[in-house]
Amino acid sequence: MMTQPPTHALAMDIGGSHVTAALVDLETRQVTRDSLARRPVDEAAPAEVLLSQWAGAALDAVQQAGIFSVTHAGIAMPGPFEYATGISRLTHKFAALNGWNVGQALSEHWAGTPLAHVPVRFANDAALWALGEWWAGAARGTQRMIGVTLGTGLGSGFINQGQIVSAGDQVPPNGEIWWVPYLDGIAEDYVSGRALVREYQKRTQRKLSAASIAGAASSGDRDALAVFSTFGEHLAAAFRPWVERFKPDCLVVGGNIARSWALFSPSLQAGLPGLACHPTERYEISGLLGGAALG
Repeated sequence: MMTQPPTHALAMDIGGSHVTAALVDLETRQVTRDSLARRPVDEAAPAEVLLSQWAGAALDAVQQAGIFSVTHAGIAMPGPFEYATGISRLTHKFAALNGWNVGQALSEHWAGTPLAHVPVRFANDAALWALGEWWAGAARGTQRMIGVTLGTGLGSGFINQGQIVSAGDQVPPNGEIWWVPYLDGIAEDYVSGRALVREYQKRTQRKLSAASIAGAASSGDRDALAVFSTFGEHLAAAFRPWVERFKPDCLVVGGNIARSWALFSPSLQAGLPGLACHPTERYEISGLLGGAALG
């Protein structure tokens, strides 16, 4: 009797406070029902504790879905990380894993389980999020796209025909724009949740969270509205040189700040005329979809 090849991939998103794992149906490009699993993570924990939580979340996803054969495990990891080899170079968080071959360590934790011998692949978390939007989100059907994640910080990913582009003169080094010089600082100084908080405080002498500033803007607060409009201008200006070089079909914006799309999209679109700019359709799920697309 012939064994049917697997039709699902295991996807994992490694965050500072939790790990998320799920199975993704490669035909429908959807997260499989009941497979989504989360476990809390203390980024300062010892290496074996971290690995146990990550490996355990993956096994939770497999067991919850009742699907025990997958094509590969695609994992979104923050940097610095050697994505091709699976070796962590992280020191600001998950410091206990610095120098570890994380892929090999996870495989050892999965020995004797349905995930034994599953190929493990890694990519930068923001780049993998962008890949998910290209594969099954707002950029589906395009050839080239730029993905932007806006939260406490600034993430970016450059995708060409399903491949993450992280080298060459069309993209910033490693495909990461957050640290690229911009005005009197770097891009993240002007395009991030921290930037919104700082600019609103400068205008009003009041310190609110980015979410509270968005709420104030939605209620007609002129200072909050102005801060978001300026934010969109900075977002456009920071990405304009890379839009001109990479020539994407569209730019997709995600992260929590994307929930305030209506507040900054007019100035963003005005600053990038001729380029289709879209909000995410999947939010954090796109990172998992990108992990599946790594196959």
